[in-house]
Amino acid sequence: MGIETSDTILKTGLELLRRRFLAIAGGRVPADVVEDVVQDAMLVVVRKIDGAQVEELTDGLPRLTWCFQVLRNTIGNYYLRSARHAGDQLLECPDRLPGPGLTPVEALEAKELRQALTAALAEMRASDPQCGRYIGRLLDGLPPAALAAEEGVEHGALYRRMYRCRMKLRGLLAERGIRV
Repeated sequence: MGIETSDTILKTGLELLRRRFLAIAGGRVPADVVEDVVQDAMLVVVRKIDGAQVEELTDGLPRLTWCFQVLRNTIGNYYLRSARHAGDQLLECPDRLPGPGLTPVEALEAKELRQALTAALAEMRASDPQCGRYIGRLLDGLPPAALAAEEGVEHGALYRRMYRCRMKLRGLLAERGIRV
């Protein structure tokens, strides 16, 4: 039996962690994305622990606890991206009915909600062009930092303006009987 180097021990530990991540993620995300989710989580783990001691704390948590928290956050990020992508598709095709998983009443309510949102955004663009432009650009997928640079304002100022714009949009939707 030879002496194992610290690199060998680290690689063995990472392989065991990867297998455990695969088992956990396999029950929480669709089968076709399990490997991608695990690879994203492992990338974060490897970058953070490269050259560090296993016994150390990471972000105030024991190392192994932190690793599983990374996986949990990565899975959550996957679902957030999926929901955002589904919402983007609905905005791109406003006449398309939602998927077959909805009842006819739910599908009708979703279609009415999209129509109300589209009308409220059109009204906002007419009454407050700046807010309409901000919200429209963000819905187009422009990141807030890029929007701030495009508008020539600081990030903090943009976030304060966006807060007021969201309040206006909520008011316009409330006038249409929609609470958000």
